[in-house]
Amino acid sequence: MPLVCLYVDDLIFTGNDSTMFDKFKKFMMDEFEMTDLGLMHYFIGIEVIQSATGILMSQKKYVQEILDRLQMNDCHLVTVPTEFGLKLLKDHNGSNVDRTLYKQIVGSLMYLSGTILDIMHAVSLISKYMEHPIELYL
Repeated sequence: MPLVCLYVDDLIFTGNDSTMFDKFKKFMMDEFEMTDLGLMHYFIGIEVIQSATGILMSQKKYVQEILDRLQMNDCHLVTVPTEFGLKLLKDHNGSNVDRTLYKQIVGSLMYLSGTILDIMHAVSLISKYMEHPIELYL
């Protein structure tokens, strides 16, 4: 089954029928001015590595940019993004943190959750507190 994805001026198509690929590509190139760039390597900031065993999507470069921007290059790696059973409650008495910074962090993590699915629950937890973020949530 073919799949076609269009984002602004980038067109990606995939499937398992090479004859259909050739016909589709010829039709599109006849109809529009376009260039065939071959196999995809990056798309909207996501690195794509294709091999005979499958397709790997990664945002390693974006993660490094986030860590650099937030000066967190020395942070500790964990295998689980939150403590088991962690419940965050609204606490208006905690130490306030910069709302803009907190929103930037949450937004960056939301974008990362497209390729790093196991952070979605943690991002969902912390996104509830963007109006009044405190140090505990950070």
